Amino acid sequence: MTDTTTALREPLPLPGTNFTRQGAFFDFETSKVQSLSLSQLERTYKENDIHGNPVMGIYHCDLIRTIIEKAARHGYLAYVWDLFAAQNKERTQPGVVILPQVEEIYGRRAVEAHILRRVFANIRLIDFDTEKYTTSISVAFHQRGIQVGFGNMVKICHNQCMMGYDHYVATYSRYGEDEAMDIPYILQSIDKWLDEAPKRITREREMIERYMGISISADEMRSIIGELTEIRIRRDTRLAPIKRGGTYPLNQGQICALAEKMFLSIEVNGSGNTNAWELYNAATNIYKADGMDLSQILPQNLEMVAYINNRYGIEPLRTVG
Repeated sequence: MTDTTTALREPLPLPGTNFTRQGAFFDFETSKVQSLSLSQLERTYKENDIHGNPVMGIYHCDLIRTIIEKAARHGYLAYVWDLFAAQNKERTQPGVVILPQVEEIYGRRAVEAHILRRVFANIRLIDFDTEKYTTSISVAFHQRGIQVGFGNMVKICHNQCMMGYDHYVATYSRYGEDEAMDIPYILQSIDKWLDEAPKRITREREMIERYMGISISADEMRSIIGELTEIRIRRDTRLAPIKRGGTYPLNQGQICALAEKMFLSIEVNGSGNTNAWELYNAATNIYKADGMDLSQILPQNLEMVAYINNRYGIEPLRTVG
């Protein structure tokens, strides 16, 4: 059942109309996160507001198509590398809604009967590929709004890297500010990233090399885990004297997962050390749609970069001029 504040993008087919049944879509009761294709996403029902416009200002599939087309106009080859839809626990605004009246026409769990409100995509640009890295524009589309990030991606594990705040924009707030960004601003930012892609990718990879040169011992790793835990506690506490606002790099479960990976890395490394790149890479390996709130993937990524830069006195990347 759709919300009373929204309407369907398309009118329902007339009763008795003949359609080719496409078979059942994924079962989000079995798995809360499902991988899908862009063509499947385009076949799902889209929500409109009371004025007949897309609820988020643009449909998720149209945004993804627009980014791919923009990349082509800039001379780059782009395609969808990862695409996920996710259910959530919110009853009033669930991530996935199935319309019974459409199922009657297309079949049980038909693609066309689904409204998907929580979608995450990695759009890959292959033009700057190396053996280890590719380039990605990530899109998080959810009930709060739309987030888009740009940067390197680790090929083997599909880990998104964003080494600076100017590689991120969102409709419901600009990072660190209260000002909301509209769809034209989002698209303008993507154009700027693509215009400056060679410089932006190069400077990120230079920072990655710098991270690799920062050695981290077991004792220092214990200190890092303590600091990350303190940040998490101050963010989540209800005690006003110690509370701090904002987003943390990792929640408590993620801190535990990171600690395991990092201490294992130190143990198997003959030198008894790891480095800041391994620390960041381990964190990005946790930032995946199947293991966390989709809306936090990109903001927590940026917070981890900010934490590492602050700890080791690294100047954050600035806007390319």
